[in-house]
Amino acid sequence: MIFKKHHDKTEVTTAKLAVLLIPVMMLSAGVTSLMAAKSYEIIRLTNARGKAIEEEK
Repeated sequence: MIFKKHHDKTEVTTAKLAVLLIPVMMLSAGVTSLMAAKSYEIIRLTNARGKAIEEEK
């Protein structure tokens, strides 16, 4: 075809890719922060239990 239609543009530039990946990056950051918060909670509980066991001895 000699003339391209408007919808035939399939080139992906770095800027377009960056804009398209924003939701993915937001979800990734959210999941990472939730995992960090859960890890912090588990470590605090483990330390508290360890102190309680040490005080019982």
